[in-house]
Amino acid sequence: MNTPLTTLSALRGWALALLLPCAFLMASPAVARDILIGQSIDISGPLGDIGKDYLAGAKVYFDYVNSTGGIHGRKISHIAVDNGGSAEKSAQISRNFLGKQKVDILFGYFGEGSMDELLRNAEFETSKIPLVAPLSGIELKQGNDHIFFVRPSYASEARKLVGHFLSLGITRFAAVYAADSYGSSALTAVESALKSKNMYLTGKYPVGLEQAGLDTAIKSTLASKPQAIIVILETLPAAQFIKAYRQVDAGAYIFGLSMINHQTLFEIAGKDLAAGVMLSEVVPHPSNWSVPVVAEHRKIMEIYRDEAPSHLTLEGFIAAKMLVSALRNIGKDFTPAQLTAALKETKSMDIGGFYLEFSP
Repeated sequence: MNTPLTTLSALRGWALALLLPCAFLMASPAVARDILIGQSIDISGPLGDIGKDYLAGAKVYFDYVNSTGGIHGRKISHIAVDNGGSAEKSAQISRNFLGKQKVDILFGYFGEGSMDELLRNAEFETSKIPLVAPLSGIELKQGNDHIFFVRPSYASEARKLVGHFLSLGITRFAAVYAADSYGSSALTAVESALKSKNMYLTGKYPVGLEQAGLDTAIKSTLASKPQAIIVILETLPAAQFIKAYRQVDAGAYIFGLSMINHQTLFEIAGKDLAAGVMLSEVVPHPSNWSVPVVAEHRKIMEIYRDEAPSHLTLEGFIAAKMLVSALRNIGKDFTPAQLTAALKETKSMDIGGFYLEFSP
């Protein structure tokens, strides 16, 4: 699992002063301040289909927690702001969270460049406000010690997928990958897994912004005559690649990472052409109700959201539940530093039959 990178230093404290107009009046009980959680997420941009589901799953759990009394009497104020897939807009959202709004926790960041921009934010580094469960599998350099991942890295997913096909005796692999940090990190993992078996890709073909290079990738992949193709792309270019490639090569295995939304894949490529495509997933199937958290997710989605559960709504739900569990364990008047320390010390967590394991 891509894991907690830890430590945190001192923070804002808070207090509520109650001024009495008369010594004979009784003081009303102080109302506990809301826990402010800020989320920058793409829900209207190129990756909006992913962001909407992840946000929906997290929001229904936060709503459920608030409806049952909150966390030690404190309600969650979940401030989710659409970055539209713009790195610049996400950077401004982060500045507002850390400055004007003074959130306690950053959560579930997602969108092209959103993580890169946050990592460049000096106030984020000095404030040590924790970022919990970003919807990302990038691998960070040491020093980002207040970022906590719930999902595994893209590289881990890629290694698992390649290992599966190697066990089937597949020897000829090609890769079609995004020309960005997501694509390059997963591609490196694929090449490393193959190199350990003295094997190499038959070809590797980048796809840039607005699907630049997609036609070349299709033709070049076909010419390399692979037995299996790993698609390291976001949902839309992945669907377009699969739709076109399947019409010229129906035999090769095609597999991809969990960032591909299978529902959108079916809509764009069509069920016939998308049939047989294999995708890794980082959570249980949302219909596997024998897993307690999956059953809980379905029940709460039915109450708070009129839409079918998906892998991504479940992932958002699990991320929110993990955060709430950590907050409940550290008491009512926590500081961000205490939350970071608690997550640092956490080695594993049972989220209703789904086990999270953390490592440095």
